[in-house]
Amino acid sequence: MARAASTLQPAAELAALRAADPDGWQAAYDAARDLQEALRAAGPVSARCRPLQVALARYAAGRVRQMEGIDRPSAGDVAAGRRAAEAARAPVRAGAARGLCRGPGGRAAAAPAAMSPSDGEAFLGVVVARAPAGADAARLTVDGRPAGEVAVRGGRARFTVSASPGRHALRVDFTRAGAPAGSSRAAGAWLLPRSAAAAVPGDRVDPARAAALTRALSGAPAYRAAWVQDLATGATAGVAAGAPFPAASTVKIGLLVGALARLGAAPERAPLAYDLRAMAGWSSNLATNRVLRRLGGAATAADGLRRLGARSSTFPGEYIVGTELQPALPAPGAGAAPPRVSRRVTTAQDLGRMLFALHAAAVGAPGARAQTGLTAHAARLGIGWLLGSEQRGDNASLLAAGLPAGTPVAQKNGWVRAARHGAGIAYTPRGPVIAVLLTYDDRGVSLPRARAVGARVAGVAAGP
Repeated sequence: MARAASTLQPAAELAALRAADPDGWQAAYDAARDLQEALRAAGPVSARCRPLQVALARYAAGRVRQMEGIDRPSAGDVAAGRRAAEAARAPVRAGAARGLCRGPGGRAAAAPAAMSPSDGEAFLGVVVARAPAGADAARLTVDGRPAGEVAVRGGRARFTVSASPGRHALRVDFTRAGAPAGSSRAAGAWLLPRSAAAAVPGDRVDPARAAALTRALSGAPAYRAAWVQDLATGATAGVAAGAPFPAASTVKIGLLVGALARLGAAPERAPLAYDLRAMAGWSSNLATNRVLRRLGGAATAADGLRRLGARSSTFPGEYIVGTELQPALPAPGAGAAPPRVSRRVTTAQDLGRMLFALHAAAVGAPGARAQTGLTAHAARLGIGWLLGSEQRGDNASLLAAGLPAGTPVAQKNGWVRAARHGAGIAYTPRGPVIAVLLTYDDRGVSLPRARAVGARVAGVAAGP
């Protein structure tokens, strides 16, 4: 705590004051995140130290939000983050000056019992929680409502959730001879329909779907490509599916998997977990660059692409902070593929392969976990983070309007001025389907235009 107050907070303040360009914004984000992680690592503190800890946490969160607002971009987030940080400066200075954090910290809190699924993880309805010593019974609540009671067997409690697919808050309370004995929680775990367990490889072209996909792309931007795949039957269809497009943020799926393969048994508790959620959830370039710098650079992303079977995709390095600063691209030429305007490229079929490999590992398809190097938990966590894609601004789904209302979609979007892409796994009642749309037009591709085409592509993927 002393280092956080005396060194890391002043460093974050200086970085924020100097932040005036992409490198400066990245440095300010990293400094604020370093402060957050130092506070997290410090653990519980004494009551006298608590006000300083709270003030430092508010300061760091404000600076993170301020820099994220530049990257999104969102003037509201920039202003709100700056206000929060500035309001916390005086309590930080006062707490540090009084030396409230000398001496031993507070008593460590008891660790919660382990639970599957964890926060943000996708699951197929089974909840398992490890019981505290001596516990003999457990009660499950879903979104605050009772959902079952079981006896503890073999040190564990096991439940099957019956609820609508989507995001739910889970809690398991244990008792010992009727007295409270501990609890476990998962905030925002993603329940998938039972049909989501299907993972049939795409091994045959469906002529009817191929014809429908061609019609769906008519009148779209100057260049367009698509891929659809039914994971319950193995049927596929593609249009220009092997044509390379500027990848924008879509290949961050590769970095996500490369990182998950390196972060051990509990990636959700790793120092980079916040950054990975931000990268998956709203495509943060700040978070992406931080992960790259701390976890092996572009080689980690390239390894993730390889693990996912992406044969034609590349990840040359860091992203420019501030989406609006992406350079203008040259006018398109003739042919099915747009001009090579970026070293960061992907194809519609590659994105389909990536999503399939991650899903297959999550549901335990033969060979998928060996191929990806992911545990079942890590793969389900990756799916859950993509399911949490923030529906805001340019990151709004290109696919959702073509799917039944409420369909969970694990998706990754990408955009620059002349390109707009969407790739996702839609967990429909009859089984999961993959839908990918890539577009490019030097005149620009508007979000409404891309969403209209994406809805038609998703409709083809989901079928009649």
